[in-house]
Amino acid sequence: MRQNMLVLSLVILIIKTVIVTTITCFNCESDFQGALRCQQPCEGSQCVVWKWNSRSELAIKQGCLQGVDKQWTAKVGCRTNHLGASLCICDDGPLCNRVERAEQTTRPLPQIRLPAVECQSKVISTGFVGPRREKICTSNYCHVTKTETFAEEKNENTDLLSVSNCGDLPEFDFDVRLKNSIGFPGLYSNGCYRIQVEKRSAMVDCVCSKNKCNEVIPEIETGHVRCYMGKDFRNTSQIDSHEFCDGDFCLIQDAHGRVSKGCISLNERNSWSHLKSGHRRILGVEQWLCQAHLCNFDTERAMKSVRSMRAGKTNSGNVWNLMVTFIIMLLAASF
Repeated sequence: MRQNMLVLSLVILIIKTVIVTTITCFNCESDFQGALRCQQPCEGSQCVVWKWNSRSELAIKQGCLQGVDKQWTAKVGCRTNHLGASLCICDDGPLCNRVERAEQTTRPLPQIRLPAVECQSKVISTGFVGPRREKICTSNYCHVTKTETFAEEKNENTDLLSVSNCGDLPEFDFDVRLKNSIGFPGLYSNGCYRIQVEKRSAMVDCVCSKNKCNEVIPEIETGHVRCYMGKDFRNTSQIDSHEFCDGDFCLIQDAHGRVSKGCISLNERNSWSHLKSGHRRILGVEQWLCQAHLCNFDTERAMKSVRSMRAGKTNSGNVWNLMVTFIIMLLAASF
């Protein structure tokens, strides 16, 4: 009997590993008067409730996560940053992201402690005139962005603006980067990313968690995958057939009806987790990442290239057959 129970537990564990489950989550957001407005519940692999102070009012956002790294970055639990903003992630049942989840005692979530670091605060620009103001500040994460503005003429220099400071906007300063000031959510802490969606400019975005780790921006080599590029498209099937960029990933992003296409190059050697190809949903923003030439033509081509890449790495059918055979052998041996 005990052996049978052991086998049954193993079967359940294997099934849970293979099957990716989704749960329904509250899908609500505070309006400018502080009232909570809700839409139809959304579906994802995790639910989120996020709170911060905005103009002396408590702002709240509830929603879904899908395709974000759950092992390292989006760990289940509640975290509060140094400015009092809080973020809770749960997956222990439908509509688990209630507003009061951080204070709930019947089903408490783990408390996740964020790092505390000293960061460099400074602005460097090719067009900057006057004394440069530099100081040390404290935060949970150090942040640095570099904006490259390309000249129209080949013989003109590129304009550079780099801003180093303590974290991003206060409410965004978490291990889970649900939003950021450059408009591309889901980038991971302890990673550095170069994003391009238009011909004239590109943005480098870095977040790190060691003292003064934002003093120098790491060099990011542009990847070798050719991608369509453009922004403010009407839908995910629209392209500009004359604009291309190169990166490690091609990107399609639909941010509440505002569609962008472009490329992402990265330096994640010191990162806790890595971007992966596939579809992601981050509080209503949808992204498709793929790694084949011009795979961001539309979402169908993007996901087709993802499936093709995954099939080339592992034959999932053979893996499943081996697992089923193993289970049958265990069951047979237990009787």
